[in-house]
Amino acid sequence: MNSVQAVCVGVITIDTIALVERYPHEDERVLADQISRAGGGPAAVAAVALSRLGVKSAIVGTIGDDADGREILQIFAKEGVDTSGVSIGVTATAGSVIVASKEHSARAISTRQPVVQAPFNEAAKKLITSAQWVHVDHVGIQRLDEMGVARGRGPHISFDAGYGVESFDPIVVDLFVPTDRQMALRYPGVDLAVALENDSLKAGNTVVATQGSAGSAGFSPETGLVTAPGFKVEVTSTLGAGDVFHGALVAQLIQGHSLQEAMRRANAVAALSCRGLDGQSMIPTTSELDAFLEAH
Repeated sequence: MNSVQAVCVGVITIDTIALVERYPHEDERVLADQISRAGGGPAAVAAVALSRLGVKSAIVGTIGDDADGREILQIFAKEGVDTSGVSIGVTATAGSVIVASKEHSARAISTRQPVVQAPFNEAAKKLITSAQWVHVDHVGIQRLDEMGVARGRGPHISFDAGYGVESFDPIVVDLFVPTDRQMALRYPGVDLAVALENDSLKAGNTVVATQGSAGSAGFSPETGLVTAPGFKVEVTSTLGAGDVFHGALVAQLIQGHSLQEAMRRANAVAALSCRGLDGQSMIPTTSELDAFLEAH
């Protein structure tokens, strides 16, 4: 019997991140305080978060037949993430070069994305059909039919709705997680609580909106509106914090926490991840998370 509890489907990248005091001007060189190389991509970071928090996870997506792809596989192996569902595509492994500016509390990203997602291999199909949850990002959501997965038939479906979901119909997923900004685009001029209720009751599912340092708000037909505050930490970079939140939220639901408590714990995991320059290195384990929450 397959022991993987959550399968993340979508983008897998290898990223190089530099932290600078300020952005360089044209033809200028500035010294970086830190330079880090790490795995990235919404689905990939969520898979690492799940694994760090004690949930057996797998990643399904496309990498290239190149050194970057091999490095990514090594990162996942170190984190205990099952990679048997990763396919080798015909294009280079996706990646980004990211410059984070302390002066502007912002980042500039130059990215290389794979042109073609390779077909799912047989291992990926088995992982997906036998998992408790399938978590998809903006690329993975487009492959539900290819997976043979539909809401109410197979695993629960969680969607990291970080991009272009103004007209998305949340009825196709069990857990819809946009940002508060995305909800404002979906419901212009409407209070966030009302917007969450509208989507949740229309789809009969759970909707959670991330609100950055302010925390998160959610609604389900069973709980009604629930909110969870954010946590203050010493921030190095917010890169990947949203992706971490998504993985952590699914992990807490799998581990039996109520929606509100799952949100609170996921908020803390995302905040703690911001201590690192990249999106993965400072994701806490469950014991580290519990110690942080006990202290706060």
